Amino acid sequence: MNISKTTLIMTFAVLSMGLIACTDTQKESAEEAESEAKEMVTQAKEKSAELYEKTKEGASDLADSAADMAEDVKESTIEAYDEAKEKAGDAYDATAEKASDAMDTTKEKAAELKTDAAKKLKEACIASKKKLDQDPSDCE
Repeated sequence: MNISKTTLIMTFAVLSMGLIACTDTQKESAEEAESEAKEMVTQAKEKSAELYEKTKEGASDLADSAADMAEDVKESTIEAYDEAKEKAGDAYDATAEKASDAMDTTKEKAAELKTDAAKKLKEACIASKKKLDQDPSDCE
């Protein structure tokens, strides 16, 4: 095989150009990959920042909701306490009024019983004086 020098030089030149072209293509590919990687990192950072903001907003909303619920519970508790206090006051007033009425009724009954007892004692005194043939005027 007799390969001429010119053919050899041309083959070498073509191979060199192919290698250079291959190297340039690989370099461009590497640059594209690096660019894509940088873009992906930037997008990831943006997504992470968005997610952080959404999480922060959600936590803030949750904290606001918890504060609102706590305020509602506080108001309900105060209302229930005030209502219970009012009912207890009403019950106390009603009990005091009933006790006062019962005492008044008891006093009236006692006065009636006292009057009836005095009347019966007078009648008994008169009856016994008459039986003993004494003057019943002392019984009054």
